Amino acid sequence: MEGSISNPSTPPPKTLPFTYPILITWKASFHSFATTLFSIFSLVQMSRALDASVKESLKHGDHRAVFDEISAVLTEPSDELIEIELLGKSHVLDPNEIILRDGNAIAIPKLRLVQAFMVAHKIFMSYKKDGSTISTDEILKSTAVILMMDPEHLTAANTRKRVIGKRLEGENENIKEILRTEKHLMDSLLTSRLHRHTKSPTLWNHRRWLMDQFRLHELDVPAEDDVTKIIMISGERHPRNYYAWCHARYLINTFITPSPNTNEVLPRLVTATQKWCFAHHDDISGWQFLLFLLDKRPPTETSPIFRETLKLAASFKWRNESVWYFLRHMAAWGSTNDDLDEFELVRRTLWESAPEDGFEQLTLQRAEKWLSASQGLTIIDAGLEEMP
Repeated sequence: MEGSISNPSTPPPKTLPFTYPILITWKASFHSFATTLFSIFSLVQMSRALDASVKESLKHGDHRAVFDEISAVLTEPSDELIEIELLGKSHVLDPNEIILRDGNAIAIPKLRLVQAFMVAHKIFMSYKKDGSTISTDEILKSTAVILMMDPEHLTAANTRKRVIGKRLEGENENIKEILRTEKHLMDSLLTSRLHRHTKSPTLWNHRRWLMDQFRLHELDVPAEDDVTKIIMISGERHPRNYYAWCHARYLINTFITPSPNTNEVLPRLVTATQKWCFAHHDDISGWQFLLFLLDKRPPTETSPIFRETLKLAASFKWRNESVWYFLRHMAAWGSTNDDLDEFELVRRTLWESAPEDGFEQLTLQRAEKWLSASQGLTIIDAGLEEMP
């Protein structure tokens, strides 16, 4: 019969056009399911964390009014960052009060935040199901509240990226104002006294994406101010803030180093970072960033900082590993013999006065061994002698 005999020279029919849409549909369905599952899990975890009195309070009140006020505070344009603080149940507000506000400082009772989150979550899930029924402003408000409640809500952060990206494509949109408003929210969350937010990889990643949008649209980024007023504040709020200082490196490499005024900005940042490190001498992340900056400067600028740090270490008896991590690296960079002599004198003096067999003595011993190994030298007393 015609068509019953297969032709070996004819390639088998391609199945990709049929399976690929199925695969896409399956991926989309799985993503939707995963998002829903994650949201349910978040609500379950939140429910477990709430005490009985809070759960009872959630059965009453105008949750929508709470959402409207909190979301408005988070998303309203302003030249001044918001200082946000969460209040525990020991702070009882008047039933008609939603938040406490004093200028740019706001305090949100945890109960009020949960009320706002319940509304925000409902809006967000409606948007994921049928985005056409939810306005852009409504989804931006809901995701702002969600990130306030849970800074690691990756789906909410990615939704903001998509929504803002679409707004930036509009011909009549004020691009600068859109990006400034988003920056205001991110910087407020990252610098407030919110322990989870200041060190949130999701929020720092979102801020990096946002800075890239400034760059792609050829808008100025105040990178120097961002380092001193955002990164350093966040570093104070959450010590050893790896994500914040990594973002600082990104700002330096992306916006400051390529700029024509880099030789004016970097010395100012070195001075500001040095001051920050002296005030937080046990924070290794700050010292590492100072090393990162000094690596871009000539030796004539590094030696005075090295000697000043040694002087303070001797005066205040700094024996912690963070300071000596910085000092040993500075010494290994090619310091003068006088600098190395001073390094060993301070190190030995602090070692001799440290508690025996303690971690401080071990730190100072490691500093000597590390420097010796890095330079192929052994340090004897206050002088230097080549190893055989």
